[in-house]
Amino acid sequence: MGVRGWGLFAAVSVLWGVPYLFNSIALEDLGPLQIAAARVVVAGLILAPVLLVRGRWRVFTTHGPKLLLVAVIEVVIPFSLIAAGQQTVPSGTTGVLIALEPLFIALLAPLVLGSKRLRVTGWGGLLLGLAGVGTLLGIDLHGTGIVLIVAAALSYGIGAMLMDKWFAETASITATSAMILTATPLLVVIALIAEPLAIPTPPAIAALLILGVACTAGGFAAFFALIKHAGATKAALITHAAPIVALLAGIIWLDEQITSLQLLGCALILTGAALVIYTKPPASTPEPASPQALTDAGSQES
Repeated sequence: MGVRGWGLFAAVSVLWGVPYLFNSIALEDLGPLQIAAARVVVAGLILAPVLLVRGRWRVFTTHGPKLLLVAVIEVVIPFSLIAAGQQTVPSGTTGVLIALEPLFIALLAPLVLGSKRLRVTGWGGLLLGLAGVGTLLGIDLHGTGIVLIVAAALSYGIGAMLMDKWFAETASITATSAMILTATPLLVVIALIAEPLAIPTPPAIAALLILGVACTAGGFAAFFALIKHAGATKAALITHAAPIVALLAGIIWLDEQITSLQLLGCALILTGAALVIYTKPPASTPEPASPQALTDAGSQES
C-alpha cells in the first residue's frame, strides 16, 4: 500500500477502534442516549459544510424517506445500543462484538441485495462467530449488554446494505454527511425525552468531542481516503485491526481485565469474520462488494 496507504490504515484502525473507550469515559457522567446525541451533533457540525459543495444538499430532496430510514438503522439505533450495552460490557469486548457486522451482511445479503448465498467456508465462519458470541455470553459479562451490542452490529449490517442498495450512485461522503445530519435531531429529541439532563465533567466533554470530531467525522474521511488509495479489499482489513485496537485501549487506559475465555471468544469472532470476508464467490458469478465496501458510508464505529 505504500507509506501513505499504511498511514491511512493505521489512522482508521485507531479512529474506529477507540470509540468504545471514549463511550466508557462519557458513561461516567451521561446516559447512553445523551452520548449518542452529543456525538452526532459534534460530527454533524463538522460534516455539514460538505453538503454545501456542488449542490450536494439535494440528496435530502431526492432520497428523503430512504435517508431517514437509513439514518435510523445505521446511526440512531446502533449508536444508542452500543452506549447502552457498554454500561455492563467492557469497551474492548464491545469492539470485538461489532466485528460481527460482516457476518450479518453475508447472511442477509442474498435477501437484501440478491447476492449469492454463503459457501461452506462462509457458513463455517458464521458458525465460528456465533460460537464466539456464545462463549462471551457464558462469561459473567451480563448477557443483556452483549445482546444489545450484537443487535447494534446487526443494525449496522442492515443499514450498510441499504446504503449500498439505495445510495450506490451517491458520493459516500455526501450520503454519510446527510445520514448523520438526518439522525442528529432524532437522537437529540429522543435523549431529551428519555433521559434526565446531566452536566458532563471535563473528561466526559473531551470524550464527546473526540467521539464526534475524530472517531465519527475524521474516521469516515480517513476511511474514504484509504479506499481511494488502496481499494476496498485491503481496506476491509480494518475489520480485524479495529477490534484489536479496542481491546488494547481498554486494557491500557481503563485497566480492563481479559481472561483466556474472553480471548477465545474474541478469536472465534475475528476468525469467523475473516472466513466470511475472504470467501470467494463461485467463478461464474461476479464478486460481490466486500463487507467494508458496503459499510464505507456508515459503520464500524461505533
